[in-house]
Amino acid sequence: MQKTLALFDIDGTLTTKDTMFAFVRHVVGTPSLLFGLWWMAPMLLLARFGIIDRGAAKGRMLRWFFRNHTRDRLEAAAENFVVQVLPGLLRPDGLKKLEAHREAGDTIYFVSASLDLWLAPFARQQDVPLLCTPTAWTGEHMTGLAGPNCRGEEKVRRIKKAVKTLDYEKIVAYGDSSGDTQMLALATTPHFKPFRSA
Repeated sequence: MQKTLALFDIDGTLTTKDTMFAFVRHVVGTPSLLFGLWWMAPMLLLARFGIIDRGAAKGRMLRWFFRNHTRDRLEAAAENFVVQVLPGLLRPDGLKKLEAHREAGDTIYFVSASLDLWLAPFARQQDVPLLCTPTAWTGEHMTGLAGPNCRGEEKVRRIKKAVKTLDYEKIVAYGDSSGDTQMLALATTPHFKPFRSA
């Protein structure tokens, strides 16, 4: 029987929008989200064009949004987010494909640049291992990223650290952005921007 490894990006692939901003909005509310994005727009633009490190900018932004929230409060908000908000963002065709791989007995991984803070509850819900950007904590407060931003080459590094890719005759990958390019190149069967009919 052919061994298959299935790799799913989450933001924009399994979901219709970025879960990071959806989670921030869930925690701080729409007015605070909009004000924060306006306040940090110069930094975010510099990061988008590669002038400053994207991961560092992400960490600074999230630290600013969550500066008044304890770890317990954020983790409770994440559990709530997965139940109340995330189901409305998920693409039905993506969930069907995920279930098809599960029923086939394939090895499945979620591979995302978003943080474990809000993705870990979803991964536990789906019983799928998660490779993503780790959250840094100092005491009870979120202080940024605890490791490299899990996009581009970092996705491939994390995949190869977690699983022996050479053991699989078939590697299927699903992604939607430049951050998934290297992961898609690793696959024998890449899918770019799938599940867009739903």
